[in-house]
Amino acid sequence: MARYSSPLRGRSRGFTLIELLVVIAIIAVLIALLLPAVQAAREAARRAQCTNNLKQIGLGIANYMDINGTTPLHEFRYGGDGSGPGTSGCLSWYVGLLPFVEQSTMYNAMNSTYSTEWGDVANKAGPSYTAYYSTIATFLCPSDGVRNNNVPGVGNFSYVANTGHPRNLILPGDSAIGSGAWPQSTGIMSMAKMYSGVVFCSSASDPTANSTVTLASITDGTSNTSAVSESLVNDGLGKSPDPRRNLNYTNSGTDKADAQVMTVIQGAQAPGALQNWQAWSYYKGLTWGYTDSWERHVYSHVFPPNAPAVSTYNTNTFRCSEGDSYMNPTGNHPGGVNIAFMDGSVHFIKNTVSLPTWWALGTRNRGEIISSDAL
Repeated sequence: MARYSSPLRGRSRGFTLIELLVVIAIIAVLIALLLPAVQAAREAARRAQCTNNLKQIGLGIANYMDINGTTPLHEFRYGGDGSGPGTSGCLSWYVGLLPFVEQSTMYNAMNSTYSTEWGDVANKAGPSYTAYYSTIATFLCPSDGVRNNNVPGVGNFSYVANTGHPRNLILPGDSAIGSGAWPQSTGIMSMAKMYSGVVFCSSASDPTANSTVTLASITDGTSNTSAVSESLVNDGLGKSPDPRRNLNYTNSGTDKADAQVMTVIQGAQAPGALQNWQAWSYYKGLTWGYTDSWERHVYSHVFPPNAPAVSTYNTNTFRCSEGDSYMNPTGNHPGGVNIAFMDGSVHFIKNTVSLPTWWALGTRNRGEIISSDAL
């Protein structure tokens, strides 16, 4: 007679609830350990791509100077301001750079003698609007996932050119301006307001609003002079919870002649001193090609990297010379920002860089000596 065989004999034992929870906990710990490493690797790749973008832009500026003798021209207003004559303007420094970053087709699609105005950009009008609605990957930092959709479809930008410091600002060792004309910009970008007459400007700031920068004028040396850095884009709503994406104003004497640099910085850092000005912030980083100063294609070396972005106190200040804004570089790379120098090299500058070193990097002709270990 066959022995009775239990249906449970030979069946493998399943996991108990405790064992299953232990396995899940181990997997969770492994994920928690690996995720930061994966994220760090991804950010390292994005930072390397950002470095490559800046290197292309920096070399493009050098090649532009070889052909044209000056840095690219930033036409931050247009000839018709104040009902004046003129049919050109509102072209950012990116436009002249296009042929030197392998974008000749885009450059040929633009009309540099036509004074594009804001309505043309917003309404897809004028001869150059197709270029303005084109995205150029080299002009965007991959670590900044935000896009400005104030005008949907317009090509944004992440990189801004160095204009030194506002012309009315006094750094240590500078002579007082007094009631005379403001000095010219100490940065590297050639600037033109494009219209004749004072219009938005004061009688002191107007005579030196335009500037032309040649290689010979960079007496501090190309390896000691910043060219282009990063700037976080606003989302187009003008009120980002990240103050670095907005354009903030302060009444700490930013617009006054002979403004003292530390007085401005300390005043802006006081509790409640900075206020977002939404009418400016809407357009930060919006369009690489068009500029009427609101888009912010240039930055200054006053506040350190990744501090909340300070613009100025009065709209007319940057309408007269966009380079008189206090906006500093900002980026999503942990601990600092990438900066292309005038010799084509790219360096990572920490948020904790000393202020005297930071100020010196922004000027092309003040004679400062910067040691390599100061960066």
